[in-house]
Amino acid sequence: MLNGFKNPGRIALIGGSSEIGMAIVTQLPENKSRQVILVDRIGEYALDVTDKAGRERVVARLFDEGDVDLVVIAVGLLGNNTELSMADNLVAAMEVNYVGTVHLLELIAERMKKQAHGQILAISSFAQVRPRPDNFRYGSTKAGLDFYARGLALALDGTGVSLKILRPGFVRSKMTAGMDNAPFAITVQECGSYGVRALTSRRLVTWAPSLLKYVAFVFKSLPPMIFRKISSR
Repeated sequence: MLNGFKNPGRIALIGGSSEIGMAIVTQLPENKSRQVILVDRIGEYALDVTDKAGRERVVARLFDEGDVDLVVIAVGLLGNNTELSMADNLVAAMEVNYVGTVHLLELIAERMKKQAHGQILAISSFAQVRPRPDNFRYGSTKAGLDFYARGLALALDGTGVSLKILRPGFVRSKMTAGMDNAPFAITVQECGSYGVRALTSRRLVTWAPSLLKYVAFVFKSLPPMIFRKISSR
């Protein structure tokens, strides 16, 4: 349960091997009675995010065992597996980043409404801002997630449950190993600190780093011809 300072006691990290997810959880204010439940492909709370029945089973178990104060959903797939076709990579990314994640959000929100409290943190991406030739497929999956999460946050108003969105840019992690650093790249630990900030912010969306908020505004405002030239570099 939440203590007097609204410091979450029982936390579920969906994507237990996620470096960003772990960085967020470990940087939360200290709580000696805290219980962190790791939901990942293997382990006590094993979950294949693409398995509908598995999603339903794990969420039911989490909440049947007691109230959950905070859920961090840190699953994601870039869709850049060289052994798969472009079409198959797209489907894989859609199933993880949109279908699986959105379904989890819906299930978790329904259970949190019944307990009348709780926080949810959904990790989106800067890639959803505007389609670019190099990553529009991945960006489209995050755009769908982001749109849904914003709507769900509105629907949860007055229920005692809150949802926040973290929009990181390029994070230097195992997931991006071997890729060239993009502008404004940050470390996993830096991203984690922005995630913690998101949970206490009055704003729905937190950018990581904060400067990306203004970069996104510029990206959206650029005429198509100029944007194409920038994106092709």
